[in-house]
Amino acid sequence: MEPLRRFVLTLLLAMLPALAVAAPHAPRPRVVDLDPATLPLEPIASVVIDSDHDTVPDRKGERVRVRGTVLIPTGVSRRVGLQVFVQDATGGLGLFNPRDVRVQLAAGDVVEAWGEVNQFKGSIQLQDAQVRRVGHAALPKPLPLTVEEADDWTHVGKRVRVEGVAGAVSLDSFAMLRITGDDGVPMQLFIPAPVVDRFDWKRYPRGTRIAATGVLSIYKPTWPFDGGFQVVLADPGDIQLLQPPPPEWHRWIAWALAAALGVIAVAGLMLHVMHRRQRARDRELSTLSALSAALADTDVGEAQLARNACEILTAYDIVEAASVHMVSDGQRLHRIADAATDARLRDASASPEDGDDGPDALRARLAAKGVHVLALSPLPGATAPLGVLAALSPRTRRPSQRQERTLLSAAKLLAMAVENHRIRERAKQEAQELQKLVITDELTRLYNRRFLDEYLRVQMPLAERRGGGLAFVALDIDHFKRINDTYGHEAGDRVLAGIAAQLRQASRSSDLPVRLGGEEFLVVIAEHDIDSAMTFADRLRVAIAEQAFDGIVPGESLRVTVSIGVALYGLHGCDAATLMRASDEAMYASKRAGRDRVSLSTALAAIAP
Repeated sequence: MEPLRRFVLTLLLAMLPALAVAAPHAPRPRVVDLDPATLPLEPIASVVIDSDHDTVPDRKGERVRVRGTVLIPTGVSRRVGLQVFVQDATGGLGLFNPRDVRVQLAAGDVVEAWGEVNQFKGSIQLQDAQVRRVGHAALPKPLPLTVEEADDWTHVGKRVRVEGVAGAVSLDSFAMLRITGDDGVPMQLFIPAPVVDRFDWKRYPRGTRIAATGVLSIYKPTWPFDGGFQVVLADPGDIQLLQPPPPEWHRWIAWALAAALGVIAVAGLMLHVMHRRQRARDRELSTLSALSAALADTDVGEAQLARNACEILTAYDIVEAASVHMVSDGQRLHRIADAATDARLRDASASPEDGDDGPDALRARLAAKGVHVLALSPLPGATAPLGVLAALSPRTRRPSQRQERTLLSAAKLLAMAVENHRIRERAKQEAQELQKLVITDELTRLYNRRFLDEYLRVQMPLAERRGGGLAFVALDIDHFKRINDTYGHEAGDRVLAGIAAQLRQASRSSDLPVRLGGEEFLVVIAEHDIDSAMTFADRLRVAIAEQAFDGIVPGESLRVTVSIGVALYGLHGCDAATLMRASDEAMYASKRAGRDRVSLSTALAAIAP
């Protein structure tokens, strides 16, 4: 038994390489490369242009194609997906695709890229970008800038070189090295997470003068994107040491000067406090003014009104995060809008699918996520609260008096705007329903004679200018009185509604089906010639004749027929009254000829040569 076991094991080991070769390899994911042939190749400057200077590109949302040299290769900004910077002779921008794009680009690769112009935290990029490598070139020469010159939109997306004195280093999954230029303006050097471990931070102590070469970018959580400029670095070689930090005795002199300046500053402290209070009051008034202006437009929806309020409260630094939760029909709170300077606060405020049971449940849920509720301001309604305005903070603290006043006023203004919006929507809906009742027939939901008169008052002059293009098709249900007398008026109503459905189905958007009264209908169609109008009328006759009305006659299906008359503009008349009379006479001619047929107006014979 033991020799047999050894033989089997030896045979399996010998077969393993063959099995590995025969095993099918898992297919590698393929990058979807959309054909850019329909997109013209454009300079980057025309893609990122912001002619109205509102910090948002004019062409946001458009699909474009550009060509440029890769400044920062793949694998630097993110480990998975595509996130690189490219530059041409006119400017630069980012390429972004979060999916697992299997394309590796090196610095200096020349690529063509196409995608949708978008913006993330201010940084302009091509979203869902597709790329195609077309060559290789030397990196563009970095543009030497002062920190003050770099702290601006002019050169965003380009390869630049700035000099400054190193300050604090912030290390997380990524790194931020703060430098201060000779002009006193501070700026951040951003090192992405995939390459942060390659930098030796001991080489850049405070006070060291350095030169950094990288891509000028921007990161600001809220609009307007008028700050937060930074230089993105990809390699330790992008930082050049220019001068070591000053000796210790220089620092003592600096401390002495700082102390002297502190003494001078104390003299103006009281004045500063007074001005600070005044500035705080001015900010409060500015916030309320912005809220009043943003919430005055009740034509936008409730969600947009709430979003405007949240964004203003965070943009004016009243709170770090704000969200609006409205009361649903089930008396539960559901978030409809939010804004935050910290994405974690915004994500924490999201309501579960079934909502929160009330303000206390909302507060408890946020506390469980480590978010402090600074204030919950109810949105007062006419009979009951509409919801709450929540002000959030990452740490536990009490709101200031200014925050309490502003949040309370914001809640009242938002509640008034929501109430006004709902009143306008109800009035608009009631007006539409009233208008519908005025111009339509209640039973068949077709247009009535009143609307027909208004319609023809507009269409007849148009037909006169076009030289035709209208045909009148008159219908009358055959033996309709017999249906009412035999089966009752309810059965007659069902027949009328069924025929009206056939008219709506057969009519095009340019046609007008009308119930004139009783069992008489009229369809005004857009036709120029007799054959087309007669074909339409006969198709309608056949569809009605084939329609079965079940449940009216016990044990069988009731079927009805119609008699139809047709009259054309220009052949049988040039005004509405004449055409209606001509189509009506033709319809009665169909009845006299045996019903269930289509007849053309005899007025044609009177004017024909």
